Amino acid sequence: MKTKKRVFKLFLAWQDNGEEIWLKEMAKKGWALESYKFLYTFKKIEPASYTYRLDYKSTSDVDLNEYKMFFEDTGWEYVTRFGNWHYFRTTATEEHASEIYTETEYQIEKYNGLLKNLLTVLLMLIALAISMVFLQRSIILDLYFAGLIALLLLCVFKVKHKVYKLRN
Repeated sequence: MKTKKRVFKLFLAWQDNGEEIWLKEMAKKGWALESYKFLYTFKKIEPASYTYRLDYKSTSDVDLNEYKMFFEDTGWEYVTRFGNWHYFRTTATEEHASEIYTETEYQIEKYNGLLKNLLTVLLMLIALAISMVFLQRSIILDLYFAGLIALLLLCVFKVKHKVYKLRN
């Protein structure tokens, strides 16, 4: 019997809730998240009722141990990270909070950090695309950059919409 499983599944920046639900469903099927580096790595477990939460931490790693301890002290297990996304899980129970942040301000702060980084990447990509226009004419390259820019713009608007919904 397989004890590990690797799965490719794509979630975009604003789809963290969908990713959390999918990870929960995987645990119900007997697969607990172990790591994520473009592929999700799961280990075989007895089917479990886990709640997963993702947090976007855009600050430096100087306080990473303190950050992990804060969540572990409140009942969340630190599972893995991918870039600035940090994955936590806990056993789903009624007495345990289902959110890592119960204050809306912290959720807004999380998405604003993500938004800041998305905008930085978007601006760098636009600058690169403009410079490529002058350096080399390639319709395929132009379409590639246009697609990336469109995808990043979509991410920016969707994350901005999440922030708007949290504020209202």
